[in-house]
Amino acid sequence: MLVGAFIGLFKNDLKALLAYSTVSHLGLITMLLGFGTPMAAVVAVFHIINHATFKAPLFMVAGIIDHEAHTRDIRRLGGLRHLMPLTFGIASIAALSMAGIPPLNGFISKEMMLEEAAHTDWLGSAWLVPGLATLGALISAAYSFRFIAHVFLGPPRHDYPARPHDPPIGFWIAPAVLVILVVAIGLQPALVAGPLVALASGAVIGEAPPAYTLKLWHGFTPALLMSAIAIAGGLVVLAAYRALNRLWLRGPRLEAKSIFDAILDRLVGWAVSLTRALHDGAMTRYTAIFMATVVLAGTGAWLGGAGPGVAREFLPIGPVPAIGGLLLLVATGCIVAFHHNRLLALIFIGVIGLIVSLAFAYLSAPDLALTQASVEVVTIILLLLALNFLPKSTPRESSGGRRLRDGILASLVGLGAGLLTFQIQASNFSQASISAYHLANAKPGGGGTNVVNVILVDFRGFDTFGEIIVLGIAALVIYALTETLLAGAVGRRLAVRPPDTGEAGDSHPLMMVIATRVMMPITLMVALFIFLRGHNQPGGGFIAGLVVAIALIMQYMASGFDWAAARQKYPYHGIIAAGIFAALLTGLGSLVLGYPFLTSSYGYFKLPFIEKFELATAMAFDAGVFLCVVGAVMLALESLSRLAHRRGERPSPYPMDIDPSRTAQTEKA
Repeated sequence: MLVGAFIGLFKNDLKALLAYSTVSHLGLITMLLGFGTPMAAVVAVFHIINHATFKAPLFMVAGIIDHEAHTRDIRRLGGLRHLMPLTFGIASIAALSMAGIPPLNGFISKEMMLEEAAHTDWLGSAWLVPGLATLGALISAAYSFRFIAHVFLGPPRHDYPARPHDPPIGFWIAPAVLVILVVAIGLQPALVAGPLVALASGAVIGEAPPAYTLKLWHGFTPALLMSAIAIAGGLVVLAAYRALNRLWLRGPRLEAKSIFDAILDRLVGWAVSLTRALHDGAMTRYTAIFMATVVLAGTGAWLGGAGPGVAREFLPIGPVPAIGGLLLLVATGCIVAFHHNRLLALIFIGVIGLIVSLAFAYLSAPDLALTQASVEVVTIILLLLALNFLPKSTPRESSGGRRLRDGILASLVGLGAGLLTFQIQASNFSQASISAYHLANAKPGGGGTNVVNVILVDFRGFDTFGEIIVLGIAALVIYALTETLLAGAVGRRLAVRPPDTGEAGDSHPLMMVIATRVMMPITLMVALFIFLRGHNQPGGGFIAGLVVAIALIMQYMASGFDWAAARQKYPYHGIIAAGIFAALLTGLGSLVLGYPFLTSSYGYFKLPFIEKFELATAMAFDAGVFLCVVGAVMLALESLSRLAHRRGERPSPYPMDIDPSRTAQTEKA
């Protein structure tokens, strides 16, 4: 409100003066709405109506003057009341209403605005808002008086660009009608504008507006005194305008565009500085910021919430679990202490995975134990392949201060996760909990007694469907990255074979080849057994897929990439796609039958010479999970194996380092 008024006061273009006065009045309206009271909203609506009635004719008058005098520059105008008396009358009424002179409508809404400002406290002050509102009204009166005095008053000039005169009726009839409304609303506000104000303000407030009265005279109030100060101050500013204008021209002039551009440039500069400081390409910094945010948010939630407290008795800890927990802590600490040695750190990761698997088995979670053990085997093998392309030790360590920061953050996050886990495990849950529901409905609703598997393939089958899609996408991304590496500079560097170190050339030893051949059919039989029993006993498609993937990985390890890949008849991309489509068709089948997506069904059947057995549609979904897991793991393995092959593995058509034909010839000799 104030910035627009100040700028408009010193503008010499008529339309620029009116445009900035509009900005000022829009600020006034926004200020009223910002007061947040129903009555202030009523005043804002009323002033919108009044502003439209006096500002529109003023813009039209500016256009008339420009059309007649061929200029809108106030410095080249003056004395137009003698040459354009009709235009002068229209402009004077509208400008005096904008200045808040009674008995015009602008006076009523201005006084009501001042009344609302007089009852508004801000920043602990009762006079700050009334003082600023009075200053805004004062400057508004000043530029309104200037519009009249500097354009119409004074003697006529002899250097107009064109000889002005009142225009034909087609020009002045529209502003004349509007200034009639200015006078009518000022004299009879309740009659002329009352219904519209009530309707519009009710829509703004959202309910019936408070009781109010639109009238010209409200008695001797603080708002009337503030209004008189504004009018008198506006006349003083008009009298001292030339001196004030010289000061304005000497100092830094306010311009809306320059203010906006300066603020925007400063904000962009701050944003760039912040972005460069935070996003410097260091994953450690990103992780530190994320962890710090989690710690702060979690601490706030923890301190602001009311925990249920400890409600369950503690179970005794036997010697075996205590030893396992101690080993878990020691292995975790060893990872931190020896992280620079990547192979040693990977060994400790395997130890942790094994202990976690044993903990799951001890806590009666065999499904999780089987999954954890299978995932550990696959992960360790894949990571060993990946370490083949990395240095044995970390090439660069962080500074001591950064390691201290990271250690503190990691400790806080671990402490928070531990406290949250303890709080959950130590609390009693009602019988209506989600776990109780799954336990009660696994058999009647999903046809299986293995609650974990029923949850994965039935109750939360849609989640599992999304997860296998993500798993397949991850494998495809690894494959795509490998293709890019092999086709670029990295592939050319890998093609340079390492020097011969004199090591024994038994990368595919005979004993390992024989062992893996014997294990292959046994492993596949075990995987089939785990898959078929998964709905009622520990197992399922995910675990079976990992077991098959381990059996296939052993073939690659025993006989090399070329030999194993030559005997792979089905591309792993296709196996992933087949798994996803199998799961999708299972869900679509239920839709065709009129049930929600992935709704499962089951039944019991009896065949001759075979015991009664169960078949469930969830088995087809589980088969999709099985295929997707096998395809994703093997595609990732194949990608890393191709890098290893390019690095220096010599292709061989034989399953081992010994040529069988040469062995036979040697025996004959």
